[in-house]
Amino acid sequence: MSASGTYTRGLHELGDGLHAFLQPNGGWGLANAGLIVGDGASLLVDTLFDLALTREMLDAMAPLLGASPLGAAVNTHANGDHCFGNALLPQGLPIHATTAAAAEMRAAPPSVVNALMKQADLGPEFAAFARDAFGAFAFEGIEPREPTEVFETEAELSVGGRTVRLMTLGPAHTDGDAIVHVPDADAVFT
Repeated sequence: MSASGTYTRGLHELGDGLHAFLQPNGGWGLANAGLIVGDGASLLVDTLFDLALTREMLDAMAPLLGASPLGAAVNTHANGDHCFGNALLPQGLPIHATTAAAAEMRAAPPSVVNALMKQADLGPEFAAFARDAFGAFAFEGIEPREPTEVFETEAELSVGGRTVRLMTLGPAHTDGDAIVHVPDADAVFT
């Protein structure tokens, strides 16, 4: 948010080395993402629904990532608007998620969503909803990139000297929701 409280698109500094990439109006598929910056390293919290959106976000973060490159990423859950952009993360970058989220990502990769949008007979009402909610996104050609590091209940990371705690919430929005707690900033990303 800007100083005036307006919900604007783009990267916003939250303070204490925390940043949020916001996508008004926050409707279907327009998830937000976070960046935790430490001393010489950063942690990305979620990617976005398609490659164009994720590329825009990473470009906006580039000035911060120059001094504190990504050391890892976290997917808070398996909905595509929080993980389909994983394909654009640097090769070899650790990606963390709950065990349940990783299983859900395997069950509903971008190709399944693309086939649903392009090939499935959804009926006129649901097809109209799907076009309205998801028609602006491009799912073709997104290669799934699953988490490389999974955890059951909790995990702890060091991000440029900062402790970051990953905690499973259990079934909530999805079966594998997690939060990202930054104790030194007294903040949580969900």
